[in-house]
Amino acid sequence: METVLAWRELLDARALALHRPDCTTVMVSPRSPAGTFPPAAARRLHDAALSRLLPALGGQVARATYPAPTGPVTLLVIAAGARRVKLGCLETEERDAVGELTDADVVLPAPLGRGDLGRPPRPCLVCGEPAKRCIVLRRHPRELVVLAARRLYARAFHDPSGLAPPADARHPHPHPHPHPTPPHHRDPHRSFA
Repeated sequence: METVLAWRELLDARALALHRPDCTTVMVSPRSPAGTFPPAAARRLHDAALSRLLPALGGQVARATYPAPTGPVTLLVIAAGARRVKLGCLETEERDAVGELTDADVVLPAPLGRGDLGRPPRPCLVCGEPAKRCIVLRRHPRELVVLAARRLYARAFHDPSGLAPPADARHPHPHPHPHPTPPHHRDPHRSFA
């Protein structure tokens, strides 16, 4: 827990350094405990979240991504008002399983939460009650939260294991044909050197 809090303080300082006047800074991070996903799966989730989020937010002024114990964290500086940006964040968080596994928080010029826009709190990944309440009360064992997150990941990426890396990471140099051409079917005049 101390490591996560130290990272949060470091990320807050980086957000302050990256922020621009008349812009809104958003922190995009995983919504699951550290170690829930292997690095390739965490990166896949993060990239999918950014691909959904960026069109909803508008003009990006600056961007920086950092490794964190829970997975990649990206700071986005957006040339738009905080209210409009937060609405785009909420739209993305509520859209699908990728959004359910992602936090997109307005951190500057001032934190702006769901309640500030009259929206209900985010539901817990395990039971559906307000997530902050479950976290504070430590209602669910870590293993149950990890399992719920992995099930959402499986739904998001049609991956029954909940852990498979993207196809290009599993097979970086796939053979163009599933079965090589038998030697007696090859062109005898073609060089294979």
